Amino acid sequence: MMRMRVIDFGTVETLRSQTVWHAVCRSMGAGDAPVLSFVRPDRPYVCIGYHRDIAEVDTEYCRAGSLPVYRRMVGGGPVYCDPDQLFFQITVPVAHLPARRATALARLLRPAARALGRLGVDADLDAFGEISVGPAKVCGHGAGQLGEAATVVGNLITDFDHARATRVLRLDPDVRDVVAQLMRRYIAPTAVNPADWQAAMVAEYADHFGADPHEDGLTDTETREVHRMDRRLLDEEYLTGTPGPVRPVRTVKVRAGVWVHVWGDEADRVVLGVADGKIEIATGREHLVGMEIDEARRELEREREAAPLVSAIRAAHAEVA
Repeated sequence: MMRMRVIDFGTVETLRSQTVWHAVCRSMGAGDAPVLSFVRPDRPYVCIGYHRDIAEVDTEYCRAGSLPVYRRMVGGGPVYCDPDQLFFQITVPVAHLPARRATALARLLRPAARALGRLGVDADLDAFGEISVGPAKVCGHGAGQLGEAATVVGNLITDFDHARATRVLRLDPDVRDVVAQLMRRYIAPTAVNPADWQAAMVAEYADHFGADPHEDGLTDTETREVHRMDRRLLDEEYLTGTPGPVRPVRTVKVRAGVWVHVWGDEADRVVLGVADGKIEIATGREHLVGMEIDEARRELEREREAAPLVSAIRAAHAEVA
């Protein structure tokens, strides 16, 4: 039977809550066993994806509030992390995964959804590839390939500070309010015992891989890589990254299938909150509320100057089509 390593890092300082799983993934070889790991940060912080512009984060607010900001080496937008989120990482050699990203993600996330089901939570992997209960995401995730391995990072959300999660984003107050409204509807905590959830996760992933789970710690190679990752993620130039192009439309992703599009300046601004294929919130184009996304797009196409907004809606909709 295949061996599956299980590493519980426990509660660690914020930087280490990122660098430990980076190190495991970067150290994994093509023939190595899968690793299921768990970690909880000891205080709040903010983490942004590898390719995203640091300007999306309100770094002044974070600095004033003593919130560290790190750039991870996998994708996704800026996220707020805190001790009410117990993070898990499932790391496997890339050679063991399907080539299509969506298929690989679904394969690695289904055991996490089943683990919640074991505890009486009616969770499922929805049509958008999110672990959800009804319309609300109950487990965030990000994924990426580092070297010969890929990792999927997710979380058990036992409580969630929606207000602070939106405040760390660099947004004008009216836009932040729309993001917060949608976040409260579409991101929800789950009231389960974390220890029970960890046990259920180990059982489900062991069954998924047909593997024998073994409690483990870091190897010497992984430990050395942790220290390298510590230095990398603290590097100011790496954190700053390369500024992205100035885009006419700002799109904030709340969860897959839920976005806020912002177009225009403060004097003449359009803010659209889109969820599950419909316009839920609209300021500046209030008549669009309730429209299906394709109908709203056709309506906006009548305004030649709204072409950037149409393009942004099309791009976001294509992501989950």
